Amino acid sequence: MSAPTINYTPQGESLRRFHESDAYCRVVVGPLGSGKTHAMIVEMLLQIVNQVPDANKVRRSRILVVRNSWPELATTVIADFNAIIGVTGLGELKQTAPAQWNANFPLGDGTTVDAQVLFMGFDGQDDQRKARGMQLSGVWLNEAAELSKANIDLIMSRVGRYPSRAAVTDAKRFVIMDSNACARDSWLARLCLDEKPDSWDVFLQPGAVRRVNGKWQVDPEAENLRNLRADYYQNQLAGKTDQWIRRNLANEFVHTFDGQPVHPDFRESGHVREVEIDPGLPLLVGLDFGRTPAAVFGQKLPSGRWIITHELVTENMSAVRFGPLLMEKIAGCEELNNCYSTRITGDPAGEQHAQTRDETVFEVLETVGVYAEPASTNDFGVRTNSLDRLLTQMIEGEPAFAVHPRCKTLIRGLAGDYHFRRLKVAGDDRYESKPNKNFSSHVVESCHYMLLGSDGDLLSLAAEWEEANEYFEESWALPDRYFE
Repeated sequence: MSAPTINYTPQGESLRRFHESDAYCRVVVGPLGSGKTHAMIVEMLLQIVNQVPDANKVRRSRILVVRNSWPELATTVIADFNAIIGVTGLGELKQTAPAQWNANFPLGDGTTVDAQVLFMGFDGQDDQRKARGMQLSGVWLNEAAELSKANIDLIMSRVGRYPSRAAVTDAKRFVIMDSNACARDSWLARLCLDEKPDSWDVFLQPGAVRRVNGKWQVDPEAENLRNLRADYYQNQLAGKTDQWIRRNLANEFVHTFDGQPVHPDFRESGHVREVEIDPGLPLLVGLDFGRTPAAVFGQKLPSGRWIITHELVTENMSAVRFGPLLMEKIAGCEELNNCYSTRITGDPAGEQHAQTRDETVFEVLETVGVYAEPASTNDFGVRTNSLDRLLTQMIEGEPAFAVHPRCKTLIRGLAGDYHFRRLKVAGDDRYESKPNKNFSSHVVESCHYMLLGSDGDLLSLAAEWEEANEYFEESWALPDRYFE
């Protein structure tokens, strides 16, 4: 029996790079219908026929294929595997426990393939016993985001044990995963986006759809379009929620909340960028008050683009304590401290006198050296529109609004944690008219006030810094230019 012949072409640049990578663990995240499963099956076969032969010229492999449940494994993965590999006539797929495919066939170079592929469902952490004692060459984790991280850790610990090192000193070993985009706070999102191990390669396929003028449309850059019906994605859009579309079709890692985002046009994949402060431009700061005061720090670039580079988020803190913390943040960060001038804009509600104090919040801040101005308005519609209009704009090929990845609370809020809560009523989805106040809402509203504060002339701080000279010299030793 000759080696298998399968006609296959990677349906997109992401899948091509996936096959070319030699990383120990490779992850493909893509929308529905993007060709991930086909690519994984072909990659397993490539690993099998390219395994390093032993002294007897036998290429031995044992691979485990995992999904979160047996019914889904049987109706999707095994069916697809049989459709692709089964037609070659190589090996035999047995519906045993576990199901397995066994093959033994010669290659043209005089070596022989001896391969076994096992199929198992892992529903929960109790299933770890299935993997104990297994000796594997590789593993394919299908729909990895649905699997328990504890199960995955144990399964991966069994990879690289077959064939034994005594039999083949440099045998190939691999882990491949595929998944749709998942919740932003899941283990898979964290490892793909924030804490990627050095031995991992992550391939994010283009979204199948994108938002154009507020409406979802098929993205012509999507992968695997040639193998789908022309109306496939258009039909998938029908009747789906925005959050479902973003995860399953637009390939976005989204924060999952039971509500309607205040800023639905924010896209972490597009608006989160490695942006830097320009010391030649003024530093702009936005403040929100209350018992959870927050601040954002950014700039408006000459092109008209807005960048947010830092955030300050607190909990259960008075203005008296928050003021010094704010100035310490600026003084202690070289990037922020290098700007030649600063404008601080806060919630106009800070001009009101508290029941327990004679001073307003702005006056309290001034006593500790923070000289801020109230925004022109705190009207909710005006505030949110100031940001919404930027989220849908591009300037010189870049998003008109960009946030540095370090601003995690702001990103979480913009991604949906700052939302209108769903009402528990029968019929169509209905939501409260005011946003849900939570930990991330304050930093988002700080961003609103910063944007509103950009319209006037930049505030000169010379006189104010002169008055605070002694205070700052003793506390933080700010550069001399602050006291000129």
